[in-house]
Amino acid sequence: MRLLALTTFMILSLHFVSAQDAFSLSENGEAPSRSYDVLHYKLVISIDEQHKSIVGTTTITLVPIFPKLDTVILDASDMAIKSVALGSTRELHFETTSNKLVVHLDTTYSFNDTLRIVIAYSCTPKKGITFTGPDSGYPHKRWQVWSQGEDTTNHYWFPCYDFPNDKATSEIIATVRNNFTVLSNGTLVSMKENKKAGTKTFHWLESKPHASYLIMFAAGEYSVLRDAIGKLPLEFYVYPDDTLNARICFKQTADMIAFFNMKTGFTYPWEKYGQIILQDHFGGMENTSATTLADLATVYDERVRIDNSPTSLIAHELAHQWWGDVVTCKDWRHIWLNESFASYFDPLYHEYYRGRDEFDYTMYNSQQDGIRVDTARGRRPIVSVESYGENIYPRGAEVLHMLRFLLGDELFFRAIAHYITKFQFQPVETNDLKVAIEEATGQNLYWFFDQWVYKAGHPIFNLSYTWCGEEKSLLLSVRQVQAMDSLTGIFRMPVDVEVTSSNGTTTQRVNILSKDTTFAIPSNEQPRLVIFDKGSWLLKELKWTKTQEEWEYQAEFARNPIDRIRALQELVKLERNAQFVALFARVMVQDTFWALRREAITQSEKLDVNSDSLKALLKDALLIAAREAKRSAVRDAATGQLKRFRGDSTVISALQAALQDSSYNVMASAIRSLAKVDSTHVLPVLKQYLDYPSFRNRIHNAALNTLATIDSVQAIEIALGDAQYGHELTTRNAALGILRKHAKHNATIMALYQSLLVDKNEGIRSNAVRALGEIGEEATIAALEKIASDNDNSASDTAKESIEKIKKRIAEQTKQSAH
Repeated sequence: MRLLALTTFMILSLHFVSAQDAFSLSENGEAPSRSYDVLHYKLVISIDEQHKSIVGTTTITLVPIFPKLDTVILDASDMAIKSVALGSTRELHFETTSNKLVVHLDTTYSFNDTLRIVIAYSCTPKKGITFTGPDSGYPHKRWQVWSQGEDTTNHYWFPCYDFPNDKATSEIIATVRNNFTVLSNGTLVSMKENKKAGTKTFHWLESKPHASYLIMFAAGEYSVLRDAIGKLPLEFYVYPDDTLNARICFKQTADMIAFFNMKTGFTYPWEKYGQIILQDHFGGMENTSATTLADLATVYDERVRIDNSPTSLIAHELAHQWWGDVVTCKDWRHIWLNESFASYFDPLYHEYYRGRDEFDYTMYNSQQDGIRVDTARGRRPIVSVESYGENIYPRGAEVLHMLRFLLGDELFFRAIAHYITKFQFQPVETNDLKVAIEEATGQNLYWFFDQWVYKAGHPIFNLSYTWCGEEKSLLLSVRQVQAMDSLTGIFRMPVDVEVTSSNGTTTQRVNILSKDTTFAIPSNEQPRLVIFDKGSWLLKELKWTKTQEEWEYQAEFARNPIDRIRALQELVKLERNAQFVALFARVMVQDTFWALRREAITQSEKLDVNSDSLKALLKDALLIAAREAKRSAVRDAATGQLKRFRGDSTVISALQAALQDSSYNVMASAIRSLAKVDSTHVLPVLKQYLDYPSFRNRIHNAALNTLATIDSVQAIEIALGDAQYGHELTTRNAALGILRKHAKHNATIMALYQSLLVDKNEGIRSNAVRALGEIGEEATIAALEKIASDNDNSASDTAKESIEKIKKRIAEQTKQSAH
């Protein structure tokens, strides 16, 4: 999901506030005070996909929270409100603003009353609904209509309380043309066809409370595949011409549900689980009992499945049915309670399904994402205004991982079960999680949440050790050297230290409590290997002082793949690293874990290899990996690294063979490497593969980008055509990437970029806006200002950034001219 920008929290005083005052405070993005509690939404809508409009009636059943409620304020943007009534008879006065519907009740009501407000309206939504269909550029595009409520965009197509700190049941009665099928939340109560009108009406009912942003519908031409786990129906809304691949790609859903039932200690609670694939979707959205998924990221044919799997996306969105739907963040500062949990339970499924090495590698990458965002963008707490996407997805998942290590599996999963059971169907904030875990485990976790959730940064450990023969012990020095301030302090945490000697392996847990500590760990002989943080549980950076021999031993024999990866990364930093070619060659061919083989291949580029014999050894290992590795990711990496052997006939032959690989990714790497190795003869190959059909034009794009490095004139000519509306989106973006490098002082390219400012695709519009900012022509400011001033334009913020870049560049040029 997209990153949500929040503003500073506003503390409410304790005196009584009116409904108007309470709702005005919600404009700051935090959880607003509420004057009523919504019990139920009933939406009766007619969808006109041709005119991209909706006509509907929304009935909202609510109970006042205030003792004297005379006004109900609802979120409703850009709607034509025809009438508002209390029940079916009493018309009510109302007012509208650009984003609110203010309903004046006929008298004051209290919390003893239940009100039913009926609103008739029509709208042509600017947000919240996507209408897709064929046009001149894409004549084969499918007719589809689908909603997207997160974060707060459902109020663009029905009046509601559009914030996650309230939950209600819901139903949708949707009328569409008769060749459409509609998916929505809950149970399908009925489907009625009006043959005379050429329509069908679908009635869906969600009987359990959920946040309003999770209310959804999606409509189009679908085949519905069905499965079940026990009595729970599973439904897959897929394209009629691709049911076989769809069934394969969704086949693990039942197994995932069974696993999550077990791990959460909370049985899947909704009436069914439906998944629907959609064009132009951004990825996945966990609407209650009805997940929407990008078609191109979910259903793959047999060849595409060589390089891609939808398992992680499907598992992530399914995990949200517990984390985000059963328990939902109360406001967006706490969205990690939705996203981090899903980002951890997805890898947990892979731990069960693919093994511990895969799980550890996924969590290692989460750790690296957390470190990168701290370094590149600055530290920011997970629970904070405008927290980073990297914080609420991988870093938050890593926090849960560390919590699991701290508590142990039994206590961790018992605590998680207590949390979701205690707060089921309620909005939650971070302290609710902390309290629930403390109740279930008896542990005081204030310090843990303080350093990892409410503060920021990560520990950087300087590590070294000496072995004392007389004491029969290892003295391990642990120093924290991260920058310290109000956001980042001394981290405390238990750590497992693994010591390997000829007598075997022992593990001792030490407690990090201070900045600088030396631990005495029993060891009867000089260790062959010392591992700090066995299992790689912690978010951290390590600066180890180890001998070359220990790094070599660790690279091949450490039990955990992450420790072997770290050793490879350290070895290439050493002087005279060519001596490790044989080791890297062994790892890239023999290691039991594919990610280690790929890491050895990738890191081998940093080996300073000068001798012919070592080059031959490295080349032979890469050729074996490129030819024989079962995992396409390993073949891809090896094929890419063959680029260094310019003019080598054996390598040229291998790359020509790789052009026939079953993997599109390997083919693309072969194209790029062949241009390096055999540049004088590669041009006909590039032109040939420009016409090669592949998933999302993968091969064409690789050939075009490679052509741009050899013959920019030809590449520009092709790119000017590829960038036009009607081409595959990845190809348009690839073309624009090429053109951006040559745009300055090129009137044709600049005219193209200007025309793309009104492109129908918002991603292309943003790409063009961003590019104009980087190109820096003063003449483009007026067009960018027009976009910047339109808050409904998704590229508005990008346009403001581009204008600032151009003005800054002009100011610098003026200053230089003055000097």
